[in-house]
Formats: sequence, structure tokens, C-alpha cells
Amino acid sequence: MITTKEFKEFLEEDERQILALKNANLLKLNAIDEETNENIANISYICYVDYAIGATPLSNYEKTKLIGLYDKTNQQFYYHRIYSIYEFNQAFDKVAKELGAISFKSLDRIVKKAIDKRLNSIYEETFVKRAIECRTDPEDEFKKAFMDQITEGFFKTGTTVYGKDNEYITNLDAYDYVKLVHDKESVSELVNDYLSSEGSLYNNKTNLDINIEKYINNQAKLKFERNIELSDEDEMILSLFKNISKVKNARTVKVAYEQGHKSIDLDLDVDELKNRNYRSLVSNNYAFPSYAIKTRKGAKDFTEMFRSKDNPFGDILIKGIKKVTYGRKTLYEVE
Repeated sequence: MITTKEFKEFLEEDERQILALKNANLLKLNAIDEETNENIANISYICYVDYAIGATPLSNYEKTKLIGLYDKTNQQFYYHRIYSIYEFNQAFDKVAKELGAISFKSLDRIVKKAIDKRLNSIYEETFVKRAIECRTDPEDEFKKAFMDQITEGFFKTGTTVYGKDNEYITNLDAYDYVKLVHDKESVSELVNDYLSSEGSLYNNKTNLDINIEKYINNQAKLKFERNIELSDEDEMILSLFKNISKVKNARTVKVAYEQGHKSIDLDLDVDELKNRNYRSLVSNNYAFPSYAIKTRKGAKDFTEMFRSKDNPFGDILIKGIKKVTYGRKTLYEVE
């Protein structure tokens, strides 16, 4: 579809603006300084387009897409992958690699690292530290979030993604990328633009305000978590889920249950157990609903057997679970 040689020649030839491909064209446009309306020397937009005439990198025509920037002075191509043009990307990936193209994501990271640096400097200021010390949030809410996070982590599966990008939504456009390529000092301007812009449709807070509030809240949570005190039922929940999660393929576990002078063996659905978050267990008086029992008849018999003034719905109380087994393996047992 396209070779590295012909694409490189297209980038280098000053007079050539269109590279004809089999099912599309590539279009090269001079980057314009939006303040002076003058050409920015040796920086070009490279676009993928079905019809080259009249297209611009910011055109609303749906078939016109910016795929990159070329810095002729440094002979560096900056590449933006467009997933909607899959067939082109398959062929163009090889060309970009052979040219040593730099992803637009690398330019995004330059700005995000600069935002990080600026915010971290602000987080060290006295007014932020004082705000953390003065926080008096309801500990109950922090505890719920903490317990949910821990229990969800037990059953979490999948590959860990390292080097996860931060979550600043910078909304950089084509001209912002040009500024970064043309003048590395422009990163400071882009950081200022991000921090001063409104970060929500629902209030007038800037991204600076939102990030400071988020940081103060997170630090308050960490302060709480370092000094958290768990009840016996909380410890039971964590122990129960931690041990059940170790049997990855378990669909059902057998439970020895006791309440008052009555006892019974139950078959409980593992998915029903692990889908119960801490909030629902606590609001249900530290209990699982009876429909976690594998069969309807078993749930009905259990409810009738254990319904009482203190347990009006006949739920499976956490403190009533004395032993959990999977096959011959004991997963949990009250000493």
C-alpha cells in the first residue's frame, strides 16, 4: 500500500502536497501559527483523506484524519494511530517503525509529567497540608470504600498494566502538538491552560481546584486507613473472602452454619458471595441474603428455619458462618 521510501520522499519534497494511495490520499499541509497566521517553518500536518482537495486537518469532513506531524528540521515524524482506518494502519505501522516515528502519546506524556510536577509542588504548600489535617469526614464512608477496595482486590483477575498513565484530560489538539514540536517551552503554557480551564460541566471549578480537592481527599483517606479499626465482623468478611478467592475455579462452597441452637450445612454460590460489596453486607446487618444458597428450596427452608426477631428476613449472618469448605479443603473456620 505504501513504502517507507516513497513516504519519506513525500515528507522531504517541499513542493509535493499529495501522495496518492490505492484507496485514499495523504495530504501535507503547512502548519500555521494561529496568532500571526504565518507559516511555521519546516512543520507540516500529515493527513489521511479520501479527497485531498479542500481538506484540512481540522475539517469536519469525516474521512479527513490527522495521522501525524513532520518536523523537517530534525527529520522527525510524529505519529497518531487512527483505529477507524484499520487497513491503512496495518501497512503504515511498518513504515512508522522504520522511520523511528514518535507517538503523539509521548507528547501527551510530556505535558502530563509537567502537570504532575506543578501539582506536586502545590501539594507541598502549607494551605494544602493544613486542609488535610483539618478534614473531619465521616469515617464510616472511608471505611466502606476501604473494605470494598480490599474485597474486590481478592477476586480481581487479569494482567496488571504497568506504567499506567495519569488521568489528566488535557484535550490537546493538532496545533498544541505543533507547538510542542516547534517549541519545547510551550509545555508551560499548555500546563497553565489545563489547570485554569473548567474541569466539569456541572460546576465552575478549574482543573487546579478539582485536583487539589482530589489530593486532599485521598490523603485524608490514607490517614484514616493507617489508623483504621475493624470490628470482628469486618475481620470475618476479609478472612472469608480472602480464603474463598484462593480457589479460582470454585462455583460452590459448602458452609457449616449455626445460629442459636440450630445448625445446618449450606451450598452457597460463590458468585453471589463475591458480588456482595461491604455496603450491602453492613446495611443487611452483616449478612448475605438467603438467595446466595444454591437452590430455591434450600433458600426457602433456611429462611423459615432461621427467621427471627433479630433476623426478620432469615439472612445468612456473617457471624453464623462457622466453617467453609471446597471439596476436602477447608477455606475458613472459626476457632
